[in-house]
Amino acid sequence: MFSRMLAYLVVFSGAWLFTSDVMADNLAKDTWYEIDSANFHIITNGEASSVRRLAEDLERYRAVALSLLGAKDDGAKLTIYAAADRESYAGLVGEDLSELTNGLFDTTAEGSYALVNLDGRTGERQLEAREFLFHEYTHFLSYNGTTTHYPYWYSEGFAEFMSTMTFGPGNTYDIGAIPGERAMTLLYTAPMPLQELLRATVYNTPDEEKGRVYASGWMLAHWIIMESGKAEEFKQFVKDYNNGADPVKALAKNLGMSIDEIEKVYNDQFREGRFQLARGKVPATFKSERPKLKVLESQEAVVELARFLVKSGYNPHGLHELVKYAEQDDVYTPELTAVRADAATREGDFDRAARLLAQVAPSDREEFWYQRAQAWLWLNREIGSMGGDRSKEMMKGARDKFVKLVNNQSDEAMNWYGLAITMQMLGYPKDQYVEMLEQAYLRAPRELHIAQWMAQELYDRKDAAYFAEVAQPLMLELTDEAEYNQMKNMLAELKPTLADNAKAESRIQGKASVKDKTSAAASGASKATP
Repeated sequence: MFSRMLAYLVVFSGAWLFTSDVMADNLAKDTWYEIDSANFHIITNGEASSVRRLAEDLERYRAVALSLLGAKDDGAKLTIYAAADRESYAGLVGEDLSELTNGLFDTTAEGSYALVNLDGRTGERQLEAREFLFHEYTHFLSYNGTTTHYPYWYSEGFAEFMSTMTFGPGNTYDIGAIPGERAMTLLYTAPMPLQELLRATVYNTPDEEKGRVYASGWMLAHWIIMESGKAEEFKQFVKDYNNGADPVKALAKNLGMSIDEIEKVYNDQFREGRFQLARGKVPATFKSERPKLKVLESQEAVVELARFLVKSGYNPHGLHELVKYAEQDDVYTPELTAVRADAATREGDFDRAARLLAQVAPSDREEFWYQRAQAWLWLNREIGSMGGDRSKEMMKGARDKFVKLVNNQSDEAMNWYGLAITMQMLGYPKDQYVEMLEQAYLRAPRELHIAQWMAQELYDRKDAAYFAEVAQPLMLELTDEAEYNQMKNMLAELKPTLADNAKAESRIQGKASVKDKTSAAASGASKATP
């Protein structure tokens, strides 16, 4: 189906796609702040008091959004990198992406994060920053910890719909306003033809057309939510879409309208140009608390920025400039060395990574940042060796480090994933390493390589219902035609029954207790020596 050995490296290196000449050392010269609230961790070089107010509004927005979405509050905290201006934003994401975007969201096996350019495109800092952050956080709430997929038009259109939420007196909020930038797109380019919109994906839509998907998706989402009276029927459409139904036929079927009737409503809305607003109350359970503000020391800021550049891969060349700055301004730290080693491992330069880690003093080698960098170096280096050339001693060392990491940083999927790989390579029984793999999957169900491996293991043991739970949403992520067709055939072959589906749903709902159980299992992994 796919090469798991290749996937281990790809999960690191796949994001390293963008290059840029933006000088990231300029970022480190700014004053950076850390703003912490109950549910947000914000790193910013923007005006601290303004960003602090944004954090307060984000907490209020979160309370309303959870209520409107009926979403479960799992306590997951989102990290946001809030760049003060376009130059800072380009230093984080690269010149090309900074021209195309003002905000980004990514959910990965290393955690979810959002970025925002506080300046926006018009210079209306506070308003646009709020909209971008609300937009990106809507993605977080929609996708965090779930395998449900939404069509591209609705994912972005609904995030735009939510982004214009404003708060008024008496703890009220208004929703449904027209996003200014999307209105301009519609006026200058016209709505995207409905069937083209419904079938649009992030992969088949050219960059220059993506703004039309956002704008047209917002208009259609606004009608469905505010005027159609078919919000419940739309939920069934999402289920059908996730089960592989044609989006055009499924929307018509579930809304009980022909596609021509839906297109008429869609176009009439544009011609009339009037969109309803709704007002509500912030949930009474919400309690506003002042976010904590801290000025980051230069050493902390450099490491934070370097870690982001390596993790995201948007502007990898920026790491070199940060290192030069840290050395020249005497703010270089051992942790920065570990970040550089991590970058070298992701690039496949294992010798360089080993030389860098050797520079870290023994007194610092119990730190988690060192343990993580060394565990992944040892693992990836042994993956690159063939058969008998692999060092079992190194593999056992990597295993023990991953055990320590999962027992101290159990929310990070990558720690569980690394442990599963090392246990498999050391010859552990299948049920033991798959248990660790499941922990990675439950924490990062949208990470492609983790989900692919999980699906293969479930297929091999003929667990039809659980396999369908993993494979069906995975198919919406696969861009390789051969992999897609193979997954489709595997699904058709197993055909879970209704009873199987009920069992799988019960198992997935009970994932919290599974997490508790397997932490103890991970501790046992360090004692086994097959």
